[in-house]
Amino acid sequence: MSLNKPFCISLLAFLVAGCSTVGPLFKGGKGRKTAPSAQVAAAPAVQDSCTTQADDLLLLPDVDPDGVRVVGQPCIEVRKNRPTILFGETESAHIRIPVCYNDPFPSSGELVVRLEEMKDEFCYPYDGKLISPFGRRGRSMHTGVDIKAVPNDTIRAAFPGVVRLSKYYSGYGNAIVVRHYNGIETVYAHQSKNLVRVNDVVEAGQPIGLAGRTGRATTEHLHFELRVAGEPVNPTMLIDTEKRDLCVDNTLYCYNRGGRIRVATRPLAVGESPVGASTTYAAAAPASSASGTKPSAEGSGASAFRYHYVQKGETLSHIAKRYSTTVADLCSLNGLTTKSILQIKQRLRVK
Repeated sequence: MSLNKPFCISLLAFLVAGCSTVGPLFKGGKGRKTAPSAQVAAAPAVQDSCTTQADDLLLLPDVDPDGVRVVGQPCIEVRKNRPTILFGETESAHIRIPVCYNDPFPSSGELVVRLEEMKDEFCYPYDGKLISPFGRRGRSMHTGVDIKAVPNDTIRAAFPGVVRLSKYYSGYGNAIVVRHYNGIETVYAHQSKNLVRVNDVVEAGQPIGLAGRTGRATTEHLHFELRVAGEPVNPTMLIDTEKRDLCVDNTLYCYNRGGRIRVATRPLAVGESPVGASTTYAAAAPASSASGTKPSAEGSGASAFRYHYVQKGETLSHIAKRYSTTVADLCSLNGLTTKSILQIKQRLRVK
């Protein structure tokens, strides 16, 4: 049978136009089992909750310790042009170090820290319940607050800064000290694992450790401290443990008067002590003594503590003999080792 030319042309045009549907038909119908669309729609981009842009601001998504994006968490603000801080072996050896290595005070001896100005660079270190406040525990001093934690939950840096200490440290267990750019320091203790090393630069909200119970601890929790020139200060002057936020209405007035550290939430007159006031606390502030020892004004039981300021040529053995104690006890009280180098005017607790 012969086909006329117009009919052949029409048949060829039909086959070409319908090739996208004819193909599967010629393959035994397998194309009918294909999903309506073989293309997978691209997932919508995750929107960061931090949207403010600035020339000195770089926004990074918040991440968990394994580097996975934590959806719903605010992003971490990484500000450029930070001052460079580098710590050596002396600074990274102990939580409390000689004032010459840890002195945030200007020449006036007065440091004013306005917390309202820090609210944009603050992260509550762990969202848990307060289980132990700052203050005396019998004859000992609890130098921070304890926040109950779930094992291996993420501990975060409260403010931007540089890690000064990160290691296992006696009763603190796995401990981290962060020096912030205003000179004050925060301490995080009992982690199951530290995620940062000495001289790491951290931002507020950055993961720095995993919650645990290492060291002297009976349950998983975060032991959190605030320190000024090495002296522990009540952290509730800084953070509201009920609202779990920064005390933005507070201003910290820090004083170094002849080696005596005072911290209050209002200006203090010369010679005025904040001890006993409801909103203030004096961090381990010794009073002068002709004998060379200085009793602490740290709470109502100050007579329980005695201090000695190191003089030229003195060693741990000399000091231990003078106060009828042992080198081992001095090391335990001050976080030292028998090989620690003493600094002139360094304060040592002897009782």
